[in-house]
Amino acid sequence: MKFLENLGVIAIVGVWISLTIWGMLQGILDSRSVFTSVVIVVIWIGFLILLITAMVRRYKEAKCDPYKDVEI
Repeated sequence: MKFLENLGVIAIVGVWISLTIWGMLQGILDSRSVFTSVVIVVIWIGFLILLITAMVRRYKEAKCDPYKDVEI
């Protein structure tokens, strides 16, 4: 079951990144202002950095989590 959970997370992140890139490109292509295009790119790159940072931190914490084998 762990494999399916990991596959689900990978699928969700992959779809999110794909839709983000598509939306960003649509926003840039429809925009007539260079400033607006730059702002769109910076915002989405910021979100992507935050997402990746949170995932990496959680992965590192999960390795040494003393409660990972506790059942509820």
